Amino acid sequence: MITRGWSTERSSSYPRVVSTQPGGNADHMKFENATAQELVAIWLGALESLADVADSLTAAAWATDSPCPGWTAGDVVAHVLSLESELHGEAVPEHEPDWAALPHVTSPFGRYTEVPVDWYRSKGRDVVLAELREIIAWRAQDLADVPDDLTETVTGPAGWQTSRNQMFRTRILDTWMHEQDVRAAANQPGGQGSDAAWVTAGQFLSGLPFVWGKSTGAPVGSSLHLTLTGPGIELERTVRVDDDKRARFVDGSVHEATLRMTVSWPLYAALSGGRVGAIAQAQRGHVEFHGDVQLSQSLLPALATTP
Repeated sequence: MITRGWSTERSSSYPRVVSTQPGGNADHMKFENATAQELVAIWLGALESLADVADSLTAAAWATDSPCPGWTAGDVVAHVLSLESELHGEAVPEHEPDWAALPHVTSPFGRYTEVPVDWYRSKGRDVVLAELREIIAWRAQDLADVPDDLTETVTGPAGWQTSRNQMFRTRILDTWMHEQDVRAAANQPGGQGSDAAWVTAGQFLSGLPFVWGKSTGAPVGSSLHLTLTGPGIELERTVRVDDDKRARFVDGSVHEATLRMTVSWPLYAALSGGRVGAIAQAQRGHVEFHGDVQLSQSLLPALATTP
């Protein structure tokens, strides 16, 4: 790797996607039972796909605002590069951004992610692209002999301690989402049915009971029937709040569900990722709701489960 003047100080926590185990017998998701080696292959494939999209960007597209607040498409690429570099063992850059010029940074975690992104802004597109390809090659070597045990505790970005399974799946989700961010900035849709997209959908849907029962505040007995219409991923899921006030997946659909939500997969992903403009797009008629209006308005912001 190119030597960098970075420090070794790391944050003590790393926000993650809300993830719960389904309580019912809902249909299994593709890659739900993937092995460590399969998840590694999907992760590396997602990184290669992001790099391919980044390579195709014009200078104007590289500088175009992405759906991530305050970040251009190039900033998004630099962010993925910096996280993979950290996982490889590189240190966080010794750099102090001009925080007054970065009003989108509003939390300690935001500062953690912004430092390397701002550091790379002065390096330019060619350096970021070259280092991204380089780190992908290093990460392939790092992960070549990954242990089979997905329950083992491992260290993720910022010193985050979690299971190997959760860390791998979160990195796949993050990488795929950021590829979509770059594609959105460049108006280059694609990759919506990739293996990484399916892992991402599994992560988001695993948190749906929590979103419905806790974040939305749906009452006991209420049910949500979700339909994803593609492109890439098409499926239906139903969750219901049981008498113990916990929401769980249920088989099939519920007759006269309290709320039915029909949405495209890309918009559902954008809502779940808290992307800029996603709620406004939903409210302009791009999400079809039938049922409890108040719960539908509470559900939209509750879907955002990533930092």
